[in-house]
Amino acid sequence: MTERTNWGKQTIAVATYHDGKQATRPLTIPVLQTATFQVESSEVHGRLFRARDDRIYSRFGHPTLTAAAEKVALLESAEAALIFSSGMAAITTTLFALLRPGDHVVSQREIFSQTFTFLDRLARAYGVETDFADATEPAEIERRIRPETRLLYIETPSNPLLKIVDIEAVAALAGARDLLLLVDSTFASPYLQNPLELGAHLVLHSGTKFLNGHSDVLCGAVAGGRELIGRIQETQFLLGGILDPHAAWLLMRGMRTLGVRVRQQSAQALELARFLESQPQVRRVHYPWLDSSPYVEVARRQMRAGGDVLSFELDGDLATARAFLSALRVIPIATSLGGVESLIEIPAELDFGEEDLGEEAAKESGIAPHLVRLSVGIEDLDDLKADLRRGLEAAARHA
Repeated sequence: MTERTNWGKQTIAVATYHDGKQATRPLTIPVLQTATFQVESSEVHGRLFRARDDRIYSRFGHPTLTAAAEKVALLESAEAALIFSSGMAAITTTLFALLRPGDHVVSQREIFSQTFTFLDRLARAYGVETDFADATEPAEIERRIRPETRLLYIETPSNPLLKIVDIEAVAALAGARDLLLLVDSTFASPYLQNPLELGAHLVLHSGTKFLNGHSDVLCGAVAGGRELIGRIQETQFLLGGILDPHAAWLLMRGMRTLGVRVRQQSAQALELARFLESQPQVRRVHYPWLDSSPYVEVARRQMRAGGDVLSFELDGDLATARAFLSALRVIPIATSLGGVESLIEIPAELDFGEEDLGEEAAKESGIAPHLVRLSVGIEDLDDLKADLRRGLEAAARHA
């Protein structure tokens, strides 16, 4: 780890260098747009190759990527971190690195649908079994642990119902049985939640979301102890999910505003959640910072704010939700979240339908066809509120 770990999160996010030294060097990390590097001798070439140095071959890494990984590690209070070409590359590479045929996983049921599919189908084809549980009740996880269980996998807040899992409680289960605990903390970002400080072994992010924050880079990250990260890095070299230099530079640029973005997004999301909760066309709002949320106590204990994502169920059906979205003029219909612009979607039309999860899992998900997910950006709050009113009026006319 670098020397200055006592800086605040926003200071870490802004700083180009984290050693506190005054030196003549570029204020921003440069982009070395190269696939390979020239070295002075064959002996040096071999030594750098065996060390997987970041100035040997860009599939092993490069200086811009190293800087981005260092920043993520510091933000998560981790010994080390890795950056990947997508969030799913981070998740699947990590699981491939840590699991072997015959191993067993206990996973939260309410996880990103493609992570669910990976564990339920692809990992199973490689001989890894997974049981899915309601992780908001740690006893449900404990009940499914077997002698061959190797790791626990949770996502908090969850997508798209914003369920909150007590990380410390699940970490206690993992510690008592010598199991690994992996936490997908994408919806919180390192600015709002640090699972490693709560007992997790690894924290995962789709960096496409809050870390980048500008909807112009696909990337992922994993952070944790140096030994675990080293094992994952060897698998990353084999699978090749490395972020290119220019994308890594864009990620670095995006992370510099992490704190200011997330603070405003969280404040506006809470305001809009309260607004929607008061509307007669809305049956229910899912947001962990609302007093009405069943998870508010745990959320306020392990998060610094509620994040930018909320979801709500309209009074109607899928056609009502479609009418709501079609009436919007400020908020685009698009996949993803965590960017400076607000985005909206109907989860049942995308990753959470029967075609993706399967009929049984889709029913168990609790995701209604009239559920709408909103990622709140940094636009003027009055404009966002007026746009939602426009959508609610259209939904009422349809109903």
